Amino acid sequence: MASSARCSTQPVPVHWVLIFRDRLGQRGVVLDSIYYSVGRSKDNHIRLYDPCVSRKHASLIRIPGSGPTAQGSLQYSYMVFDGSPGSRPSTNGLFVNGKRVLSHRLQLLDKIRFGPNVTAIVETTDRLSPETLAKLLQPLDAASSTSPSTFDFNKDTEPNPENLAQPEEEDYTVA
Repeated sequence: MASSARCSTQPVPVHWVLIFRDRLGQRGVVLDSIYYSVGRSKDNHIRLYDPCVSRKHASLIRIPGSGPTAQGSLQYSYMVFDGSPGSRPSTNGLFVNGKRVLSHRLQLLDKIRFGPNVTAIVETTDRLSPETLAKLLQPLDAASSTSPSTFDFNKDTEPNPENLAQPEEEDYTVA
């Protein structure tokens, strides 16, 4: 008697991923929500750990695509905006691919810089190996990590960018 069980291969959804490098190291954030606030403050959706990052440094908003992306499976993208909605731009700027911007529609492999010391690379989940993605998504514990700076990231003051080391280059593996 032949088995009636069928192997169902459901496609795995593809999401945008931001791979950040800041004072606590490298980590990834899978983007699957409509809105993200990005900055040094504890109340951001994505918290960055560097004294040159503003409390409310940037915003990410999901926007519908006009057609398939390069991967053919993402029907949306994200816009990144300097500052937060209704506020002033960040103190140390938002840069995409080396150019200062107030807003930018993110594309695969864009390099975002949040002030002088924090970077992010735009990737997608289907381009990263499962091992790399798992490693990037491990949470960082800011309280137990040894940061090279004595700056108190919880203080409600703007940072002073003097004498800060530049971040190391990105190190990630694509599938």
